[in-house]
Amino acid sequence: MEPRSDLFCGTWELDPATLDYQYGRPGRRAIYTIEKSHDGLQFVLDADDADGKPLHVTYGGPLDGREQPLAGMDAVLVLTRYDDRNIESTLKREGKVADRWTREILPDGNTMRIVQHGIKPDGEAFRNLGLYRRTK
Repeated sequence: MEPRSDLFCGTWELDPATLDYQYGRPGRRAIYTIEKSHDGLQFVLDADDADGKPLHVTYGGPLDGREQPLAGMDAVLVLTRYDDRNIESTLKREGKVADRWTREILPDGNTMRIVQHGIKPDGEAFRNLGLYRRTK
């Protein structure tokens, strides 16, 4: 792969054999595209849910750890970059963390580990993991 100014930028495809879910049902297909934007990064997810229904989600902005209101939602998004290989996104509702995702570029530079850190309805913590392979 060619050197990149940002290791996250590119197109990533889920490797369904790597899914390790403690809670919920994972979809088996997902393509993540990450691009530079004028103020940070833009994330585009094109996937199918566990029932095969298509999902398309776009979000992004500065990776500065500040709350960004989400249009049309009573929620904020916090994107934080810890270093060149680690980014976290946190969704908050009413000031409380509703969902948190960590993304890490592994040492090979062509594998991204995404971990969802959540809380089940009974209050127990869970962790869902999947690996994505760079395709572009």
